Amino acid sequence: MALNPTTAPSSGVWQSIKGALNIFSSVNKAEGMSENKNPTPMSEYASDLSDQEILDFVSIRKDKYRKYYMDGVEASQTLAFEYWIGKQRSDEADQVQGSSFLVDNKLFEAIETFIPIATRANPDPLVQADPSDIGQKMAKDIKNALVSEADRLKLRKLLKGMLRNWIILRLGLLKMGYDPHTNETTIECINPKRWGGDPDGHWDVSGFFTGEWQFEKKQLDASRLADMFPEKKEVIMQKAGGKNGTKLEFMEWWYRDTDVFYTIDSDEVLGKFKNPHWNYDIPPSEAELDPTTGVELQPAQDFVEGKNHFKKPRAPYIGLSVFSTGLQPHDETSLILQNIGIQDRINKIARHIDKNVEGMNNGMVVSDAFTNDQASQAASALRRGVAIRAPGSDVSKAVMRFPPSGLPKDVFQSLEDMRNELRNVFGTSGSTPEGVDSQQTVRGKILVNQLDSSRIGGGVTEFLEQVADTVYNWMVQIMFVHWTEPHFMVAAGQVEGAELISIVNTDLALVKSLDITVKEGSLIPKDPLTQRNEAIDLWSAGAIDPITFYKRLDYADPVNAATQLITWQMVQKGQLPPQAYIPTFGQQNPAIQQAQMMQMNQANLPQSGSPADNQAQKGTENNQPPESVAQQGRQLIQSTPLPR
Repeated sequence: MALNPTTAPSSGVWQSIKGALNIFSSVNKAEGMSENKNPTPMSEYASDLSDQEILDFVSIRKDKYRKYYMDGVEASQTLAFEYWIGKQRSDEADQVQGSSFLVDNKLFEAIETFIPIATRANPDPLVQADPSDIGQKMAKDIKNALVSEADRLKLRKLLKGMLRNWIILRLGLLKMGYDPHTNETTIECINPKRWGGDPDGHWDVSGFFTGEWQFEKKQLDASRLADMFPEKKEVIMQKAGGKNGTKLEFMEWWYRDTDVFYTIDSDEVLGKFKNPHWNYDIPPSEAELDPTTGVELQPAQDFVEGKNHFKKPRAPYIGLSVFSTGLQPHDETSLILQNIGIQDRINKIARHIDKNVEGMNNGMVVSDAFTNDQASQAASALRRGVAIRAPGSDVSKAVMRFPPSGLPKDVFQSLEDMRNELRNVFGTSGSTPEGVDSQQTVRGKILVNQLDSSRIGGGVTEFLEQVADTVYNWMVQIMFVHWTEPHFMVAAGQVEGAELISIVNTDLALVKSLDITVKEGSLIPKDPLTQRNEAIDLWSAGAIDPITFYKRLDYADPVNAATQLITWQMVQKGQLPPQAYIPTFGQQNPAIQQAQMMQMNQANLPQSGSPADNQAQKGTENNQPPESVAQQGRQLIQSTPLPR
């Protein structure tokens, strides 16, 4: 019988198989079952594949992937990992016997500088829905929920781990999931060495695998594995030699995104299920009648379409692939592999310099008055700075140094060029102290940093944005399937403050259209100094509002800062009293009180001078600006005692 994808006839599949799929939870249970009893999937939710079909499938696919992996991937992963940690190959001909191998590991510096730049910003989700009131409300609530979930799951750190795996192992992987015991979405950064897939497949631009199958190697102690698959407890304990704590390796397989099954040692199927992250259609059914009385026991049911965010089921793996031609799962090369030659050259030049310095300290000859052992001891003592006793009265004839000539400047220049070339390939030359120090002006330092950000942002960051896009869409799909009860979270608004929102999948089903994406350029690295300068220029030109301006300046509360600015401007124009800006203004300030008393005394003094002067003064008072008159009136009213 051929292996074909299956379609489940009913919804709610997760409730039947979640205990077996959530194999790393300490407690596994389903509705209506006790905590100590594991759920057994109902027959209509189990995969239609027979055990023998699965075993035959596994045997062939494992051999096919093993050949692909061992021939073209494994050796390069090992080599890249060793260069990353500094375990680099040496030229034995250039290495001094008995000396340690000198490594100037610029690869590690470049990688660990590159990763924070590429993941500096949070991926900003954008949610669009149909123009109806409920559609717009759900779009707002979903956006807040995605931001909250990304913060709870530490999405930026997961992207960092994914990016590091891609640089070293030629592939980055995330796995989406759902924990039924905490009712929360889960994301795991998977080591690509634990993953395998169809060698004819590749990762598309959305991060989905195009191959027919993929698997993941897992480990669990025998007792917990038996709890996950109670029907196979006897087989599991037999493989563990009867010891509960024995670690057993098993495999999780995904076939055409529709079936998931678990095998151990390629000779035993532990479980087989349909994709749990999908709401399946419910077919129509006829009424069920009691054969004796004819009473209706179960009413007829119409066809019910399963509501999903995705258009078809998907395996829960998301891949980061950049240097790919679409011919295999792993990238054809990596940043480390492309820089191994440069790193070897850096090490070689450094060793030559080190050997030259060693020659300056140790190059010497001794007279034949010394035996071989004495000559070795004398050389060792002189290296340590210890005095020796030389035969004869003329010491210069007993021991003489022969320092080598100094290295030309081109050697040191070549070393610096190699270091800069490696940083340029990673796009980090302007983000390291050496790269910035090489620029003589502040503008030059900013420009070289911007070039780095543009190189990284225009390359790898675009792929990371697409990965974040797929992660957010996966989160919404999990909401459609698993958020059967209201999920509450607090959303912090810019104007309205904190707001409690609630999302349940029945509300999601009412939305006619829903589009989830990531704001373009939200992950592109942005230099803080450049952002501040741009904000100041825009503000000077009147092309930016106060709230956005303070956001660009990294104010903790930009809304409050903008409010204070507008209040201050209105006080300056006389449209508001000073108390609107400083509530206690003039209340306990002796200087202000004294000035007010002097003003009142002058107003009560008899007028002196000529009638013309008095008339001019009155004219001046009558021509005062209306704002000043209104302000004085308000101050007079405020200074008047209230009636008791």
